[in-house]
Amino acid sequence: MLLQSTGESAEAVRIALETIFTPTNLLFIVLATLLGLIAGIFPGLGGPVAMSLLIPITFQLDKNVAIMILVANLGGTAFGGSITAILLNTPGDAPNAATLLDGYPLTRQGRAGEAIGASALSSAAGALLGVALFLVTIPFIRQLAVAFHSVDIFWLALLGLATIAVVTRGSVIGDLIAGAFGLMLAFHGLNTVTGTARYTFDTDYLLSGFPLVPLIIGLFAISEMIKLMGENSSIASDVEVSGGVLKGAKEVVRNWSVFLRSSAIGWLVGIVPGAGGTVANFLAYLQAQHTDEDPDSFGTGNIKGVIASEAANDAKDGGAMIPTLGLGIPGSASTAVLLGAFIIHGITPGPLLFRENLQIVFIVIFALVIANLLTSTVGLISAKYLVRITSVSVTVIAPIVIVVAMYGAFVVRGQMLDVALTAGFGLIGLMMVKFDLSRVALIIALVLGPIAEDNFHRALQISSGDVGVLYARPLSLILISLIVLMLLLPVYRSVRSSGA
Repeated sequence: MLLQSTGESAEAVRIALETIFTPTNLLFIVLATLLGLIAGIFPGLGGPVAMSLLIPITFQLDKNVAIMILVANLGGTAFGGSITAILLNTPGDAPNAATLLDGYPLTRQGRAGEAIGASALSSAAGALLGVALFLVTIPFIRQLAVAFHSVDIFWLALLGLATIAVVTRGSVIGDLIAGAFGLMLAFHGLNTVTGTARYTFDTDYLLSGFPLVPLIIGLFAISEMIKLMGENSSIASDVEVSGGVLKGAKEVVRNWSVFLRSSAIGWLVGIVPGAGGTVANFLAYLQAQHTDEDPDSFGTGNIKGVIASEAANDAKDGGAMIPTLGLGIPGSASTAVLLGAFIIHGITPGPLLFRENLQIVFIVIFALVIANLLTSTVGLISAKYLVRITSVSVTVIAPIVIVVAMYGAFVVRGQMLDVALTAGFGLIGLMMVKFDLSRVALIIALVLGPIAEDNFHRALQISSGDVGVLYARPLSLILISLIVLMLLLPVYRSVRSSGA
């Protein structure tokens, strides 16, 4: 793909800056970003829902302004979901799920401000790095976007599934049992490649499988509130307010290598169409854990876990723009909605976008940067007030959280069965905590199972059933090697501990 001349690029930048830096449009950006932040905080909403609500409002606006508003909204959601993950063990959206692994234990220790400070800075800096990498790769955008074939995405999903054996704490056998349960849930509903319906029990409800957001809300939020009510205390007994937020921000600077590696992982996973932020979240968390001097501290309140997951979550947006803008292939659910908005406003995504509407590319870049800086600034300023929630008696806060969580489960699809599912998995989550089974392993399997299955069938269809396609590509062989190494890690740990 040929780039425009320097003069055309400069003209596109000028149009983008003039579009954004007017008083009215800056106000639009602020409002859209704050709406995205609130949607991210509210369990069950997240980026796709918030953007869908905004699209009708943009119908009468100029296409440049409309895209600016929608991208600003997208940039506001990622950090918002980390706030409830840290404070209430409830991710605002699935890509924030890994943040609660160490964010919530930090809250229980009275260090919620530190966790929010680390999340705010790593989110903003991760987004900036992701956008910078996107800018650098514009000349090679087409080649990068098509580097991953279906078979590679299949092995990438299996790599994520292999992390179940090592990413969570406790018994490996217990983690694998929980992961197997998650895979059982993942294979309900319609297979989008073969067109066959599995294990629907003759109900339309399961045609699309088990909904992820209600299930996550039940496993983490509902079960945690029930558990806390049994303890009859507050979430944190001793809350550190003064200095905690700044301390968390400093931890990001101090652990710059964790931040850079996690951002790079998030950006690379963002390039892969359909992989999404949840995959980036857990892969970044895993590398942070297994490159740390004390990997067993992860899951008990290690600030590096928050830094890794949030840096990857926000950097992935810059990566996701490569297939979204370069090929018209959505890199995530949010960018799928954004592509719909492009079409509505008469913009053709793909290589032609860089020839005919280059200013849109720069509007996307500038809007993402402003939105992420704004949300993180709001988070840093408001953290000292937000953390006080954790000192409120659980008898007061638990009913409120449960009602909000149930409403969040309902609002995703407007079905009462989703509310019932949330309640049911709240009880299942409580039992998993009691028997020390990993809820995280279940979520990893539920997210990655369909990705692996769909791309497996797609690869075989392309190769006319030849299984040799699964190991014919160099990238596939690299991913297979990583999977083998991942599965050998527990064995290595066991040998090392027995020899110590």
